[in-house]
Amino acid sequence: MANGLYPEAVQRVKQACIDFLAGTASIEQTQAALHAAEQVIVGLDEKWLRALLFEAENKLEEIRFTVSDDRQAEAADGVVRHVLHTVKQPPSA
Repeated sequence: MANGLYPEAVQRVKQACIDFLAGTASIEQTQAALHAAEQVIVGLDEKWLRALLFEAENKLEEIRFTVSDDRQAEAADGVVRHVLHTVKQPPSA
């Protein structure tokens, strides 16, 4: 379960995603929050969560450097929504 071993990290990820979708956080801030949470999650049972955060962080990095500034938020929206949805309803073991 997403809140199992790392409830604080998961809550920070959720809040970072919510803040981005509300327009109160930048892509860079969201990416930093995902990276920070990823570094905290070391449990084998939560390997899926670490992989999710790693992949999302890398996608945001790619967007920052390959998408024009005026379209970055739109491009990042799907990545952030996917993370938020997945941490709210983690995959079953």
